[in-house]
Amino acid sequence: MATPPPPAQLTDIVGKLRRHWPAVAMMAIIGLVLGVLASIVVPAQYTAESTVSVNPMNSNPILTGSSSDQSISMPTEQQIVASRNVAEATAKLLAPRYSFTAEDVQDATSVSTPDDSLILNVSFTGDTPKQAAAGADAVGEAYLMTRRTDASAELDRLAKSATSQITELQTQSKQSQNSSSIQQRSIQIQVEALANQLAQLGNVDLNPGQIIGNADTPTKRSSPGPLALGTAGGFLGLLLGIPVALSRKEEDTEIGGVEGLSSIGDQIVLDGTKDTNRADTWDIAAFMLKIPQDLRTDAFIIMVDAEDDPQNFIAPGQELVDALARRGRAAHFVDAGGINEGKISRGWPTDKKRTSWAGGVIVLDTTSLGSDANKVALATRSDSVVLARSTTDDAAALRRLAGLLRSKNVDIGLTALFPPRPEMLSLNR
Repeated sequence: MATPPPPAQLTDIVGKLRRHWPAVAMMAIIGLVLGVLASIVVPAQYTAESTVSVNPMNSNPILTGSSSDQSISMPTEQQIVASRNVAEATAKLLAPRYSFTAEDVQDATSVSTPDDSLILNVSFTGDTPKQAAAGADAVGEAYLMTRRTDASAELDRLAKSATSQITELQTQSKQSQNSSSIQQRSIQIQVEALANQLAQLGNVDLNPGQIIGNADTPTKRSSPGPLALGTAGGFLGLLLGIPVALSRKEEDTEIGGVEGLSSIGDQIVLDGTKDTNRADTWDIAAFMLKIPQDLRTDAFIIMVDAEDDPQNFIAPGQELVDALARRGRAAHFVDAGGINEGKISRGWPTDKKRTSWAGGVIVLDTTSLGSDANKVALATRSDSVVLARSTTDDAAALRRLAGLLRSKNVDIGLTALFPPRPEMLSLNR
């Protein structure tokens, strides 16, 4: 059964972005240009703000003793400012200079109030600075007019109601069934109460408030300019460019030669593609490895990793062991594929095992290990890392492994590059 591909690592993503950075840069430039063009096409807008102080008004004499907090609700006043009645009144005030519908005014108006205050901050957005300032002041004036009109209408209603009740009571006092002194006194008391209410209605203050801060003509546009939209477009293009780059197929499915290895990042490459005998290449590799001469108290561990090629009947690690033997250096071959991967992830080889290897050269062959993570773990515990690859090997897989090694600060000591179809080469042993 085929081994499923390992999940993508951060090093894979970073490496792919580095290889396809022109695609990311192009998307960012396109976003930048589109943002600048949008700032040119979209009309500039300006916002001005006027400040209105709200006076508590109580046109009902029964509530004369109520506090300001009970007689006025600032959230309600905010809704009144944004209402259609105020919008229609604003459009009429602006009509001599600007053409606005009630819907236009509502769309251009916003209102806020500071906490625990009787202040309304009225904002208006227009196409020009003067239009924005005129609109903010007009909304404030229309709000005060509407509030004054509503309060006056309520006052008239209460006055008419009280007058009507007094007339009715006076009519009742002339009826024979109400001729007793007690009934006459009761009617007189009601008439006096209503007359007192009428007198109080005449003293109600109908001043709804005042504009305490006329709108200043704005000097800067409130809509985003070329710089802001260009930056936002460039950033958005950058974000879109990342998945575009990650979705692009890799062009190099095979290593193809020394140039392919160089693009992956290998610094020391032994080119054995011209050697007709694989052993010759391994002999040179054994010569290039810097193995200490005195290993009496320690072991020198070399990790060898190659592509999994079932047609290569001799393990690459064993080939290196044989090459070292030809150079007079005894080495011990260990097939890491035969070690339980759980032991490797827990820290194999242990200190006890390394002590048993003291004084020798140990070649760990990780070719048959299925986990790149375990290969990297063994690389961090090795003194040198040797990669054996052919020109037809999977470049993406090698790039992935090299990226993982770099992420753990593991240097690849040597990469030996072999020609394809090693079964066609003689292995003179």
